[in-house]
Parts: sequence; structure tokens; C-alpha cells
Amino acid sequence: MDLSWLSAAAPWLLTGETALLLVGGFVVGIFSVIIGGGFFVSIPLLQFLFPSVSYGAIVGNLKVGSFFRGIGSTITNRKEIDWLGNILWSVPLVIGTVLGVMVIAHLHQRWMLPAIIAAIALSEFAPWLAKRITKGSFQAASLATGAYAGFLGAGIGIILVALFRLKHPAVERIAHVKIQARFVEWLIGIVAVIAHYFHGNLILALWLVWSMGSFAGGLTGGVLLEKLGAMSGKTQKIVLRLAYLVAIAGALLPFLN
Repeated sequence: MDLSWLSAAAPWLLTGETALLLVGGFVVGIFSVIIGGGFFVSIPLLQFLFPSVSYGAIVGNLKVGSFFRGIGSTITNRKEIDWLGNILWSVPLVIGTVLGVMVIAHLHQRWMLPAIIAAIALSEFAPWLAKRITKGSFQAASLATGAYAGFLGAGIGIILVALFRLKHPAVERIAHVKIQARFVEWLIGIVAVIAHYFHGNLILALWLVWSMGSFAGGLTGGVLLEKLGAMSGKTQKIVLRLAYLVAIAGALLPFLN
């Protein structure tokens, strides 16, 4: 087995940045499971640690962490997933994801500010937008959703649930819909990771440590959510909006430098 990559990464893996990545991935993993919107917290952290890397590299390496965090839910709900059906109707989502990655691949970090503002707007207005998606606009909405997934992806779960509810509108199918949406979010996350890899955005020593923390945080968050119960909707909104402020502050860093 070729372990040359490990020896090359070893010096980096002993730095203070590594500890911050590991702890950050863990904390954001818990935050993502219980509150959601983990990208709004993780992006400023990576901007602070790696001020010289591109916008695409920040998003790409975070996507790897999201991929590992999503493995658990996919394994847990594998028997309820409509594998073939989801893969077939995800085609426009996949195409849009690749296009979104292509757009941001080598952008400077200064482009993070308008992206964060757009993500906050989508996160806040997603329920309103979701109600206006019709069967006639389904393909266009899927393509746009995929593009946004590649562009940033914060809060995308709400739109995916709305798309799935067009196929399964019955109230008693909501749990089923959420399972399918989580799987498709993970699926297009894989596509985003592959696209970022081919654009040279993935940094092994970064995503490896971040993913370990994310995976552990995802597991811990799941346990806490099950044992302690979910926070009230009002509390979750307050915490998420505080995360918006953190994200905007991080997006302003490149302008200050």
C-alpha cells in the first residue's frame, strides 16, 4: 500500500491549524445536526486559517466534510431510500452542481461576501420559495438547486424537501420525503467533491482532518439530538442568525487584508 501521501502530510498534521480544524470540524458537525447551517460557521474558520486559498478550495474541502457527515444518515436509512428513482431524477441536480463548481473553482475569497449574502437570503426565504415550485418548473428548479449546491449549498435541504414533496405531497409521507432529500443532498455532495477534485481545489491535509472532526461531530450531534430533543424553533432561528453574522464577518476578512 502506497502511504507516501501520509508521510508528505505528516509535518502539517502536527501543527496548531490541525488542532483547530479537528475541533472546528467536530463542533460544526454537532451544530449542523442540531441547528443546521454549518457552512455559515465553518467558512469563516477556514478563511481565518487559510487566507490565501481560493473560494473554490474553501467550499470544496468543506464539501468533503459534509460527504463524510452524510454517510451515517445514508447507512441508517438505506432500506427506505429509493435508490434508482432518486438517481434518475437527480440528473438536472448533478448537472447544475458541476456548473456551480466550475463557476467558483478559482475565484478569490472576496467573492465569498456576495455568496454569503445570497446564501442567507435563500436560507431565510427558502420556505416561501419552496411553496412556489410547481411541477411545470420542476426541472428548472432542480437545475438551479444543483447550481446553488455547487456554488455554496448552505440551507439547500429545504429546497430539496420542497422538490420531493411535489412527488409525495401527502402529509404522512413527510418523513419519507426527508430521508430521500438527505440522500440526494449527499449524492450531489459526492458530485461536488469529484468536480472540486478535478479543478484542483482539494487539499489533503485540510479535508482529511476536517472530515475526521466532522464525522465525529455528526455522530455526537445525532446522539445529543436523540437524547436531549430538538431545541425550539425560535431558539434555532436565533442561533442560526447569529451564525449569519459570523459568516458575514468572515467574508469581510479578505477586504480588511
